[in-house]
Amino acid sequence: MRFGYTTGSCATAAAKAAAIGLFTGNIPDEVEIDTPSGTKLRLKIYHKQLSADASECAVQKDAGDDPDVTNGCFVHARVERNSTQTIEIDGGEGVGHVTKPGLQVPVGHAAINPVPRRMIEGAVKEIIGNGLGLKVVISVPNGKVIGEKTFNPKLGILGGISIIGTTGIVRPMSEDAFKTSLLCGLDIAKGIGYETIVLVPGSLGERSTLNLFDIPKDQVIQISNFVGFMLDAAGKRSFKRVILAGHPGKLAKLLRGDFYTHSAVSKPANDILLEVIKLSHFPVEFLDNLKEISTIEGIVEELRISGNLSIMNGVAEMIEDKVLAYLKGKQPPAPPEVGVILFDMKGSIIGISNSAQTWLNVTKTKSL
Repeated sequence: MRFGYTTGSCATAAAKAAAIGLFTGNIPDEVEIDTPSGTKLRLKIYHKQLSADASECAVQKDAGDDPDVTNGCFVHARVERNSTQTIEIDGGEGVGHVTKPGLQVPVGHAAINPVPRRMIEGAVKEIIGNGLGLKVVISVPNGKVIGEKTFNPKLGILGGISIIGTTGIVRPMSEDAFKTSLLCGLDIAKGIGYETIVLVPGSLGERSTLNLFDIPKDQVIQISNFVGFMLDAAGKRSFKRVILAGHPGKLAKLLRGDFYTHSAVSKPANDILLEVIKLSHFPVEFLDNLKEISTIEGIVEELRISGNLSIMNGVAEMIEDKVLAYLKGKQPPAPPEVGVILFDMKGSIIGISNSAQTWLNVTKTKSL
């Protein structure tokens, strides 16, 4: 599969080309840059504008075969001489600004991450040396629209996209980038000072938690299928308590030891749930009826109709025990406390562990 290059590489190449234009009077058609991965990139330059005081040009983002919403956008760099003899780097139109603590960039600053900043500064110094100063403004004309399609609004990065990349290269697999985005949620929660976080597999868990409980949105963090990865990361950040909240179709898979719950590698949890229900010694006819139901939600509904929904509290306890055992093996000597809340597809609580109930007893529940 074809590799691409990051918005950080685009900004670096555009800044280098603009600096060449400002100091030589001619913006080149292509420039070569070094990347942290050791790969050199030669990138084409677009949208050239040159005056006596400033130079501006752009590089078009190419994500290769990676599914990236920023693919095809133009990353612009405008450079002007700076009397302070320093390289000043800022964000313009379409580059988001950080509004929440815990990220790599301080609150109030443009979302240009440290590695791209160093790349831009290094590339510009190649042209102007160490004795001169320059102001570099990075912009993405349609970045505000693109930014709404990313994790940025949830992370408190408003007004556009981020200029990112640790290697300068986009590899045609989005899993690592996705994990990095998820970790930002943990870092924001830690930066704000929360001792308890609520980890949810997806929008159902997030929506249900925020609808039912009076807690801040930043305290609820989506983890997708990366349950084990995010539990490890939460433990390393020393949160006091982790509440795992979501549909049993996902969370019951943990009872099988599947801490990566993607359907490609983790089969449906029907068999696990049925084995738990068997422990309660229901009539054979009832169990046979449950076996014919194809979804976890259908099994839950049958338990509700028959007046046996309380068994899901036991399922929540078993999931909690499994998570605790996992964390104790990964995070000695003092892993976080754990609680589990299970929701149905309508967002109602259908099961809750004792530890989660204790947490809820001191957490305000919204009046619906």
